[in-house]
Amino acid sequence: MKKLRYNRTFKKGIGAIIFCVLLFGSILIFSIVAKVQYDSIIADMEIVEATIVDIDLEIHTKGPSEQEIYITYMVDGVVYNRELETDTSISFSPGRGANYSIGDKIEIFYDPDNPETIAFSRSVKVGYNYMVISLVGLGLVIFSLIAVLKKSRTFLVTQEEYEKEKEDLKKAKLKRKKNKNKKNEGILRKIGKIILIILGIIVILFILFLLLGAILSEVGY
Repeated sequence: MKKLRYNRTFKKGIGAIIFCVLLFGSILIFSIVAKVQYDSIIADMEIVEATIVDIDLEIHTKGPSEQEIYITYMVDGVVYNRELETDTSISFSPGRGANYSIGDKIEIFYDPDNPETIAFSRSVKVGYNYMVISLVGLGLVIFSLIAVLKKSRTFLVTQEEYEKEKEDLKKAKLKRKKNKNKKNEGILRKIGKIILIILGIIVILFILFLLLGAILSEVGY
């Protein structure tokens, strides 16, 4: 009985799945850690009402609008003025897609030891989007892994077939490289022809200029 092994397609597929698992897993871990850190900061803060005094609005055609919100608030009789930018995801900001008007009242968190350090209540939900995306991604990847493993026997080949696949891939790679070189050579030839045509036109114009100068000098100009 001939010894069987998994072909290169199977190995590449498993490698891609492992990469996706690491990618989505890293995003999930990062979002959880960021959320825990953010919530721990919020837990030590207090709430105060702030008033929006000015807004800079930047419209994005391919995404939600971004607002730079300027607020004023009072803590222990002292008035503070701060800016809330909406262009960062995990930060003390309103988050993308905020839609506020001047004069609106909003609740913010502030650090009792340093009232200038603030966080926006809208930002409390920041991080959940990354968690959901990473969880959905992990679910799809795991589903793909299970589906591939169920049909793993269809990817078994003999050593001879494995070596033949290697040679076929090598030939295909060389063919693509050869075609690419031919394409590049064709482009270079076209560029060369264009340069020659331009140089020819310049030479002809220069000769005509000299002839015109000679004719004008003969007639007294």
